[in-house]
Amino acid sequence: MRKIFVILIFLTLTVYLPAFAEDDSMSTGGVEDLMKSTGGVENAFAGQKPITDEEFQKTLDQVKGKKKRKRDKNIPKGKYFNEESSGEHIDETSQKNILLGVPLCLKNGDGTEIPTGHYKIVGEKKDGKVYLNFYQSSTLVAKVPAIETNGDFGKMDINFVELQPYNEERVRVIYGSMDFNAYTFIKIEKPISFFNP
Repeated sequence: MRKIFVILIFLTLTVYLPAFAEDDSMSTGGVEDLMKSTGGVENAFAGQKPITDEEFQKTLDQVKGKKKRKRDKNIPKGKYFNEESSGEHIDETSQKNILLGVPLCLKNGDGTEIPTGHYKIVGEKKDGKVYLNFYQSSTLVAKVPAIETNGDFGKMDINFVELQPYNEERVRVIYGSMDFNAYTFIKIEKPISFFNP
């Protein structure tokens, strides 16, 4: 380590010698005067306090301790996934809100109106049947029967919901979760043409 430091100092001095040579006091002698005035390379560390191995190790441990503390700040608080959490993390992921924007008024099969707006869609299996529940805040607006499928509709996400135009009278809502995938057709209250501008 000290050899590298000495070499770096020597290289620095040799690179900047032309700048020192322009000084009036050193212009006549060049490198020889510079070496005499500084005492030579042997005295490069003159005036520095020698460091013992214990002091060096103590300083090194302090630097390593600071690095560990910085790393520890990035660890998230709370339970780790590998701790016993009885599947809480997986349940939390599967219950993320799946939002659907409905740009037009729809009419459910039982006559329930689904007005324009944003809905949280919750899939539900009950008595062997599948339903898609449309919630606004905590209010259930509509419970729409759906058809369960093994297809993933070409989606890469696990949790998804999408409203797709089907024809001029109906739209198709596709839904996917960790539990099941499903789709349903819902009538448009006032039919419009998706295909003709």
